[in-house]
Amino acid sequence: MLEDSLALRFGDARMRVPAFGAWAYDWTQSYVTSYRIIGRAVAQLGSSAGQGGALPPAEALAHDLALPVRQAFGQIITQPSLTDGGFEADMAHLAETLAAEAGEPALAAALHLALRLNPAERLSEAAGTETIFMRSMRPLAARLGALVLRVSEAGSVVAMGSYFGYALVGTPGVVAGAVGGMGLAWGVDWMINRLDANLNRPAFEAQALTAIDVAEAAVQAQGRAAITAAAANAGARPRPCR
Repeated sequence: MLEDSLALRFGDARMRVPAFGAWAYDWTQSYVTSYRIIGRAVAQLGSSAGQGGALPPAEALAHDLALPVRQAFGQIITQPSLTDGGFEADMAHLAETLAAEAGEPALAAALHLALRLNPAERLSEAAGTETIFMRSMRPLAARLGALVLRVSEAGSVVAMGSYFGYALVGTPGVVAGAVGGMGLAWGVDWMINRLDANLNRPAFEAQALTAIDVAEAAVQAQGRAAITAAAANAGARPRPCR
């Protein structure tokens, strides 16, 4: 029953990984997230400078900057699959079933406490800052780089378009050339984003799937140990399944 419940809940989490990959590599969303990360970095550094203290440790800063990614991971994968109350209901049923099978009423209460396994927390730990959350910043780093390039180069592209537009058709060509220059700048970046996704998204999603495998194995081991310990404390000896 423990394994079946975990297979169901974590299986649902695995099915949601492509949606998380789509979020991370989406062209528009990656810019929105990049702006959020930049804002958090500026706020962190400004707060440290305003207080006259040293800069925060690199690990603490990275953990804080990854907050938008952690939130998205929770909203897309963890919350729908592991925090709907279904797993807790399964464990309550498991506790009552084992107690009835062992003929030990006291075992039910012990198991209710022991089987508070919190799989969502285990998944968050498995996909911690050092793994999925920080590696998911890689496609966002491309967006941050594009923002810098756009500030330094897009202006010249737009200006060049305006110049050629004016040379060809006069003043109306300035607007047309500017629009064309902006379209060229955004179009090139969109193509880079698509190429980046084609090359790196499969490995990115594989990392998320690995984290889910690790979390499921950890919860299963924790659950088995909890059942064994609760049964021993209650003096029960659960019979092996046949």
